[in-house]
Amino acid sequence: MTQEIIKFLTAGNVDDGKSTLIGRLLYDTNSLYQDQIEEVTKSTDASFKGGDLDFSLFLDGLTSERSQRITIDAAYRYFSHNEQKFIIADAPGHEQYTRNMAVAASNSNVAIILIDALKGIKTQTIRHSYISNLFGIKNIVVAVNKMDLVNNDQKVFDKIKREYLQKVKSLDFDNIYFVPIIALIGDNIVKKSDNIEWYKGKSIIDYLLTIKEKTSDKAITRFQVQNVIKDDRKRYYQGLLSSGILNVGDGVSAYPLRKNATITEIIHSSKDKQTAYSNNSILIRLDKDIDLDRGGLISDFANKPQLSNQFNCNLLWFSEESFAKGNSSEYFIKLNHNYTRARIDDIHYHINVENLQKDTNIESIQQNQIANIDISLSEPLAFDDFKTNRKTGSFLLIDKSSNETIACGIINKVSNSKNGKNTNSGFFSELCSLFKKYFIK
Repeated sequence: MTQEIIKFLTAGNVDDGKSTLIGRLLYDTNSLYQDQIEEVTKSTDASFKGGDLDFSLFLDGLTSERSQRITIDAAYRYFSHNEQKFIIADAPGHEQYTRNMAVAASNSNVAIILIDALKGIKTQTIRHSYISNLFGIKNIVVAVNKMDLVNNDQKVFDKIKREYLQKVKSLDFDNIYFVPIIALIGDNIVKKSDNIEWYKGKSIIDYLLTIKEKTSDKAITRFQVQNVIKDDRKRYYQGLLSSGILNVGDGVSAYPLRKNATITEIIHSSKDKQTAYSNNSILIRLDKDIDLDRGGLISDFANKPQLSNQFNCNLLWFSEESFAKGNSSEYFIKLNHNYTRARIDDIHYHINVENLQKDTNIESIQQNQIANIDISLSEPLAFDDFKTNRKTGSFLLIDKSSNETIACGIINKVSNSKNGKNTNSGFFSELCSLFKKYFIK
């Protein structure tokens, strides 16, 4: 069984110091090569006031980004500290790149939200906190940066803490930790600060080392079929064990066919195994041939997925072209390696990211808005609600003509659409007409 990797993102408003924080984190954990340090030393502008190194340049790899001192995409970095492995996602702060932040959140289990001590809490601060929570992150570290610019004043820190807790009180985080930092010189990032003597909590790295992800993913078994291989009259199902544990001899259910079988063989890294663990890419063989294709889902008996062609979800709209209520356009949906047609049936409300209240007086979904909607599919698919399993309860919505990803979403529950709408009336009307015309006499 492999060691669990701590995956976290950094987010916040523009210029709050995300790239500097991560650069400092990599530098102070000895996770950089000497040639990287030498390159950044050469690239650091002579007028830079932070010293010999501009730590933000360790993240901003593109020349255009460096010249503008911005981050326009989610940058991923890997490092180890005290024998623990980490993956960092540096999410962009600009509102137009909210989609990048959402992708980073969907792949993380902890979020570091930065706040500039001088500027205080901004709309993007709350937007990023909400998206983190929306995509299943339960543990937050709020890093109040640039404390030196407010003379390390505890009153400023305490005021930001009170305001933040008030603004996010409706979100169901398990833990929120507040840390005053000075990213430029590394205070309270890896080492405790000598300059902020009143702070008695842990450094950021110590919080990351002690935070344990609380999720139900490990309690259920979900094997996502990506390919079917036939070898010497044997049928193998290839895919990712996205959660849970599988053993030879286990009874499982195969979806969407709802057929039961027993695992007779597991292959991982070209070797026969008795057990496979979460996040293993494996081959499995069953005691009977089941006509599963890419997109099939294999589960344990005790925790079976939903099987439906309709669900309610929360959607983050990416596209510059808005979606109007009542629009019957078809899209493609990518759900658990399935790629099928979908339609938005109803919009229930928006989330106002400034106060996190529900706005029901809406007629459309605009770019970067978060909406609660109903979706119908052209065929029943197996899935979970997002709270049960993050990987099998999330999806992408894709424009049929441009192939552009226009939204991502998380599933709340199976739903029945309003006004009596169902997938037969929308997707299969033409098929039914043809069937009646040629086969019913």
